[in-house]
Parts: sequence; C-alpha cells; structure tokens
Amino acid sequence: MNKRIFTGNYEECKVGNLISISGDRGRSVGFKGRAIPQLAPKRGFWNIWYENIGKIPEEENTRYYINEYYKQVLSKVDILELLKNEKDPILLCFEKGQQFCHRHVLAEYIEMKYKIIVRDIKIDEKLNITENKRPENIRRILEDIIQKEMEALQI
Repeated sequence: MNKRIFTGNYEECKVGNLISISGDRGRSVGFKGRAIPQLAPKRGFWNIWYENIGKIPEEENTRYYINEYYKQVLSKVDILELLKNEKDPILLCFEKGQQFCHRHVLAEYIEMKYKIIVRDIKIDEKLNITENKRPENIRRILEDIIQKEMEALQI
C-alpha cells in the first residue's frame, strides 16, 4: 500500500493535510481544520490516567492508558476507512515530540495492523520537515496487550 500517514502536534505542524484527533478537535489552541473525533481518547479513562500521574509508577499508568485506548478506541474503528479519502494526513494532538500521547499509540497500532510506516513530524510554513522519535515503550506495551487479548480469545 502506498498510503502515507503522519502524526504531529498543533504547534509544530503548520501546513499540510492537518486533521485533529483530539477530544476538543483542537479548539483550545485555535485549530479550525478537519477533525476525526473517533480517534480521540475517551474522557473517562483519560481522567483516570491524568489523575494517576505521579501517584502510581509511570509504566503502570502508561500501560493502563494504552490498554484503555486500545479497548475503547482502536479496536472499535477501521482507521483506513476513516482515512480513505485523505492524502498524506497529519494527525494532530497537543503533546510535543516524545511526550506520551495517544497519537503515538495510534501510530504504533497503524504500523502493526496495517504495515504502514507512520512518521511523527514537525513541518513549518516553508515545508521544512523534521522527524520526531516516539517513546520506545509504546510498541512493546501495545504488542503485549494485543497478545494477551489473542490468548484470551483462544481459551
């Protein structure tokens, strides 16, 4: 497949096929473009995760978030169907660079499920592109969650 998908954040992506995947559709930062709210994290688990920052081990909290995002969002949508009419979409949320966020989980999931490389980028008005790295633990945690789900289905 020749589909190209990118992720980034509102502040660092200035041009392109910018699409919000945040719960507020980017309104709090003045974003006025297209949105795919089906890819936003659900408020209930996001609140629990946020309230647990600094109260429980980061790895445990991250695992909780990824598990809930997978169960409540990723497993319920056909991402390629949502993006079928989009050329080189840049899926946006708030967090910068390697800060943990759902766009990084989404990117890892797309790579795992659809075998499409997803680059996290910054792009300025002059079309200068810089690639960001995603947090390294996300893929490992997501693979573990999906593996456990598959094992449970086989029982």
